[in-house]
Amino acid sequence: MGHTSVASSRRISPRGSPPNLRRTPPKFRKVLVLKEKRQAETVDPIMDELLLSSKLKRVDSATGCVSPRPPSTDSLPTGAPATTTPRQAQKAPKTPYVILTACDEFKKFRKNCRVAVDIGGTLIKVVYSSVMDEELPEESLNGHTRKYAYEDGKRVLVNFKKFTDLDRLISFLKEVWTDRQAGDVIHCTGGGSYKYSEIIMKELGVRLQRTDEMRSLIFGVNFLLSTNVDESFTYHHDAIGRNKFQYRPIAADLIYPFLLVNIGTGISILKVDSPTSYERVGGSSMGGGTFMGLGSMLTPAQNFDELLEMANRGDHRNVDKLVCDIYGGAYDELGLKADLIAGSMAKCNRFGEPPKKQTHKPEDIAKSLLLMVSNNIGQMAYLYGTRYNLKRIYFGGYFIRQDPITMRTLSFAINYWSKGEIEALYLKHEGYLGAMGSFLDEDGKLD
Repeated sequence: MGHTSVASSRRISPRGSPPNLRRTPPKFRKVLVLKEKRQAETVDPIMDELLLSSKLKRVDSATGCVSPRPPSTDSLPTGAPATTTPRQAQKAPKTPYVILTACDEFKKFRKNCRVAVDIGGTLIKVVYSSVMDEELPEESLNGHTRKYAYEDGKRVLVNFKKFTDLDRLISFLKEVWTDRQAGDVIHCTGGGSYKYSEIIMKELGVRLQRTDEMRSLIFGVNFLLSTNVDESFTYHHDAIGRNKFQYRPIAADLIYPFLLVNIGTGISILKVDSPTSYERVGGSSMGGGTFMGLGSMLTPAQNFDELLEMANRGDHRNVDKLVCDIYGGAYDELGLKADLIAGSMAKCNRFGEPPKKQTHKPEDIAKSLLLMVSNNIGQMAYLYGTRYNLKRIYFGGYFIRQDPITMRTLSFAINYWSKGEIEALYLKHEGYLGAMGSFLDEDGKLD
């Protein structure tokens, strides 16, 4: 994904770079399965805060309206179950979800669970359906009331969850997908849909349908923008609390065209003209993988979240060279402010000096890294938006994590370079676009 060629090939090579996912040693798997069962309904505070506060499609558990389903105490099945148990309606889960409208297209999910996974270079994202029988009010979209309950009062949900470990994914799916049979199909996209297909099919006892990665991405973003009223939002750093996130509902006939910047290991930039017309117009190798790779070499952080936490505590001015460090202040003739970064990590240069121990704090290095990657993404997104005369740029992918530094940097870059003419927008389900699209996609190669 992370190359700069503008060729719009939609074919995904099965020999692409394999994901860097962990396989747990066998002797630890039993312990992790039990641990995963206890943690099945825990909330990721970094990714899920906005998802849990949705005013329209998500009932916040803090209101007392949601009673999370307790983890099952039954033993986990191996392979496909010998007998099929009817799907039981349940109360809304504590993990993020979206309620599907009541229509013929989704009616089948009342009886049969559908599961889709997006296996990327670092994370596995899961979207799966469930049934709920809680009473919730109908909602309105663009002046039209939308119906969510079927005749029997049941509502179909799509639930969102992430994993970094393939074994935990499989254990979780064995727990929630109890009605699966040998002929059932799991939808799968991403690079890992090739590498891990045999393992997934063997462990779950189902078939695997591989969906095109770019197609799934577009299906996902189109569906969420058109059906989830408060899916997109802008970020305002100077506001307080949740006022930093201002939702931007958009009428269905005004959604297109837009630019989608998907930030994963690398970056893909797609111009979307309609629900069925899109083109990959560019990309870059400097994405989330760059931030994680350099961060793991230059700091003691053990994972992405730790690296983000370090960045939030750091002061990049200790390692970055600013305009004021070169000119003594602002460069007014070129409109460069004094605190503008002139050179990322330029203060770390030690050429010509005697060898010495590292003097820069890991937190400052992490902050500099995050700004370096985010600034480059923001400027590149602006250039593509200008080239195609697009006024809305949506940022997706799990790199963002609704992190304030990342969103502030991207928003500032878009606003600065476009002089306020182009808007940077973010998505509540930013990391689940591919999995959501794969969930909806009925076409694909069946293994």
